[in-house]
Amino acid sequence: MTWLQPWAAWFLAGLPIIVLLYLLKVRRRPVTVSTLIFWQRVVQEHRRRALFHRLRSLFSLLLHLLIFALIIAALARPTLDRFVREGTSTVIVLDVRARMQATEADGETRFAKAVRGALAAILDASPGRQFAVLTAGPQAAVPSPFSGNERALRTVVEKLEPTEAGGSLDPALDLAASLLATRQGARQIILFTDRPIAERPSLIVRTVGTPRENAGITRFAARPLPASPSTSEVLLEVRNFGRSALKTNLELRYDDRLLDVKPLAIEPGASQTLLFPSIPRPSAKARGHFTATLAANDALTADNIARVWLPPPRPVRVLLISAGNVFLEKALSADPTVSYEMLAPDAWSDALAAKFDVVLLDDFVPSSPPSTSAFYVKRSPFDAAGAGLDQPVLTEIDATHPTVLLIDFAQTTILRAQPLTLPPPSPEWTYAAPLRSFDHALFIVGEQRAAKPRRIAALGLDLTATDLPLRVAFPLLITNTVHWLAGASVEPPSAVRAGESHALRNGFHAVTRDGRAEWLAVNTFDEAESDLGGSSAGTAVLSGPRTAEDSRSYQRFEAPLLAWPLWRYLALGALVLFTLEWSLFHRRRTE
Repeated sequence: MTWLQPWAAWFLAGLPIIVLLYLLKVRRRPVTVSTLIFWQRVVQEHRRRALFHRLRSLFSLLLHLLIFALIIAALARPTLDRFVREGTSTVIVLDVRARMQATEADGETRFAKAVRGALAAILDASPGRQFAVLTAGPQAAVPSPFSGNERALRTVVEKLEPTEAGGSLDPALDLAASLLATRQGARQIILFTDRPIAERPSLIVRTVGTPRENAGITRFAARPLPASPSTSEVLLEVRNFGRSALKTNLELRYDDRLLDVKPLAIEPGASQTLLFPSIPRPSAKARGHFTATLAANDALTADNIARVWLPPPRPVRVLLISAGNVFLEKALSADPTVSYEMLAPDAWSDALAAKFDVVLLDDFVPSSPPSTSAFYVKRSPFDAAGAGLDQPVLTEIDATHPTVLLIDFAQTTILRAQPLTLPPPSPEWTYAAPLRSFDHALFIVGEQRAAKPRRIAALGLDLTATDLPLRVAFPLLITNTVHWLAGASVEPPSAVRAGESHALRNGFHAVTRDGRAEWLAVNTFDEAESDLGGSSAGTAVLSGPRTAEDSRSYQRFEAPLLAWPLWRYLALGALVLFTLEWSLFHRRRTE
C-alpha cells in the first residue's frame, strides 16, 4: 500500500489527547442529604456492575480511537495500486457537441450528467495519478493538461459548457491517444458522451443519454427575387426525429416582427418543406434578420430556432454615358436600389466617372480605360476584327455566373451582334464569357486581382437589332451586371452551421467584411445532433483490448461501486462508526 499524502500522519499526535480525556477522573461535587437509606441500593448495584462499567469505558475509547484513525487514513489517501510509483495517466474526454444540451426525463441535461461523472473520476487525482481534460466538438481542445491537482481539475471541468455545433469524436480521441503515448505507467481514456462508439484500445465509454423525442429545423435560406427587387422568398425544412407524430406551429419573424404562422403535421422520421414566396425584402434601414421558431416542446431547443440574414440592398450609383437609350434608362429605373445620372459621350470625364460605383458606356469607348468598374454595351475594347454576326444563336449560357443567374434567354431573337475576343488569362485579370454563340463570345466579364479590384463587362449586342429589351431577361441582365460590377453578390446568402466559422453559439453575430458591418447567422443545422434516438444511458463500455497493467490499475472504473478510491471507503467507514457511537451513547451503552 502506498500513502499519497503522508503528511496526514502528523494528525496521529492527537491520539494521546483522546486517551488522556478518558483517563481524567470526574471530580464529584459533595452534596448534603437527609439520609443514605435510599443510596445504599444504588451503591451496591454500582459495585456489582463495576467490571461492566470499565469494559464500557474501554469499548468507548477504542471506538473513538478507531474513528480517529480512519479519518487520518482517509486524509493520507492510501492506494493499493502497485504501479503508482511509475505514475498513472487518465485522459477525460467530454463531449461538448450540441446534442449534449438535450434534457433528460429527470430535467437534467446530458452535459450536466457528463460533468458530474468527470468530477467523480478526478477525485482520485494525486501527484502519482494525473488527469488531463479534453473536449470533443467541432475541434478538439485541451482545457487542462496532465495535472494531479484535484481542485484545479475540478475548476476546469466546472467551467466547461456545451456548444451548439456538431462535430466528430475522432480528433479528440486521437489527440488523447497521442498525449498518453508519451506517458509512463498505466494509461486510460474515459469518454463521456451520449451514445456508444466504435471500439478503441484502452477506452472506456460512459454514456449519459436516453432516447428522446426531438424535432428540428434542418434548413433555412432566404434570397431576393430577381424579378421583384423589393421581394424575397424564404425556404425552410423541418424534420421529425422522434417516434411519434409531430403537431406544432412554425413562426416566421422579420426583425422581431411576426410575419406568418404555419401549422405543421409531420410523421415520425419524415420532413416538411415550407416556402414563403412573398416576403418583404429588407430596406436599407432594416437589419434583415429572419428568424424561424418551432413551437415544439422537445428535448433539444438549440435546433428549434433558425436564423438567416438577408442583407439589405446596397445602393449603387451609376453614370450612364449615352446619346439617348430608352431601354437602358428604363432598365436602370426599374431597380429601386440603383440611382443613375446620364451624360452625353462628349462630356465624358474620367475624374467624374471615378465618383460613381459603375459607369455604363452605351456605344462609346473612351480613349483610356475608366478608373472604376465599367459596363460596355454594343462597342467595347473586346470587339473582334471583321464583320459582325448575322442572326447568332445563344449556344452556351453559364447559368452559374452572377450576371446571368436565373435569367431565361430561350425565346431571345438576335438579328446582328458584334463578336468579342476573350482575352487570355493574365496575372492581373481573369475573364469569362457567360454568353456564347458557338466559338464567338457575345458577353464578356472580367475581374482584376488587386487590393481594390475593378470589374468589367461587355455586351456585344445592338439593342435595336434584338428583341432582348422587350423581354423580362433584359432588366434582370442589366440589374445583375450592375450589382456585380459594384461588388455586390446576387447569390442568395445562406446561414452557416455553428462550428463552420469561429462562432460556436447560435445567433446573429456582427462581423466586418471589406470595411462593412454585416451579420453572420449561425445555426445548428446538423441532423446528427438533432437525432436524439439510439442512446444508451448508464452503461460503461470498455472499448478495445487492454494490457494487464491497465486492467489491474484501472479496475475501479469498470463499475460504479469500484469507481471509488480507497480513501472514500475509509471516510465512509468513519462516518458509519461515528453514527453507531452516537446511537450507543444515547442508549447509555458507551461513555
